[in-house]
Amino acid sequence: MAFFSTIFVVFFSIMVFQNLSTGSVEEPPEEPVIITPTPNPQQQPIVVPNDDLEEEEGFYLTNNQKYFESIVHPESTSVLLLGTEPTGFNFDTISILNIDKISKKVKIISLPRDIYIDYSDYVIDSLRKAQPSYLKEKGMNRINAAPSIGQAIEYQKDIGRFNKPYVDFIADLIEEVFDIHIDDYAYVKVKGFRNIVDYFGGVTVYVPVHMEYNDPYQDLEIYIEKGTQTLNGKDAEGYVRFRQGFDENGNFVNYGDIFRKENQNRFIKAFISQHVTLRNLSKLSKIAEVISSNINTSVKGWDSIVKYGALAEEALNNKYPIENYSLEFTDKFINGSSYVLIKTK
Repeated sequence: MAFFSTIFVVFFSIMVFQNLSTGSVEEPPEEPVIITPTPNPQQQPIVVPNDDLEEEEGFYLTNNQKYFESIVHPESTSVLLLGTEPTGFNFDTISILNIDKISKKVKIISLPRDIYIDYSDYVIDSLRKAQPSYLKEKGMNRINAAPSIGQAIEYQKDIGRFNKPYVDFIADLIEEVFDIHIDDYAYVKVKGFRNIVDYFGGVTVYVPVHMEYNDPYQDLEIYIEKGTQTLNGKDAEGYVRFRQGFDENGNFVNYGDIFRKENQNRFIKAFISQHVTLRNLSKLSKIAEVISSNINTSVKGWDSIVKYGALAEEALNNKYPIENYSLEFTDKFINGSSYVLIKTK
């Protein structure tokens, strides 16, 4: 359980930064991309209820938008991981942790925030009644905006299985498009990453390039020299978020998301090899404390704890490998905004 809890919370924390940008992405200046804001999960905006959507039998959230292949086994367990950017309410991390006892694997499915969602008339009409201004936003069709749409139309209010419209909406959307049933969710508070790394005394990892970047708006200051370094919580956060910045010669370089994901995977492996050990079993109570203070999750109650404890034991005893699943997609500009078009049936 200590092993699994440690890995789990590190994954959660790193997922928070999986799709965050440490600066603006270059877009055509005449038509900038507008990200639809997502309300804080703790806020309860006053909106027009949508009884028609809730009472309609057999309604769909999309116009039959289906990913071209099955990603997970139907009897596996999937946990939805959500994380907002530090300065706003955009859900820039939407990932799925899948545990499959059939194939004996743990799979991480990261959904790009710019995935284009072809919403059905049910959703569009409900949004027109509840929050018509959203229909004018260029980024409305991004999956990143799905939680704000669900919250706006009060999706499945008081009847949804998670009792949170923004979670119920995106969970059902993922099931419809990707055929992945979401068993539970975890909403990650971004401050937890530094706390975890500092608690374990840092992580020694290889830094492939000189990393230097400063963004006061995001309270982000990165300065890490190239080579093998032992990173504290602050520097570790910079390491997993860095995607563009200045090199050792003062030149500004855009390394991109693939470079950042490689660093994140390198950091995960380094953390596990250095800290997921028998001697850290005594730190279980502190790990549990960090999890409870930095993660809001639907995994509650003794039955759920026993269920995931059994999965943890199964995964550890059988040494389940951890795989990253990459979606097949193409990039495309639609109405002046950049989108990711997934491969469909």
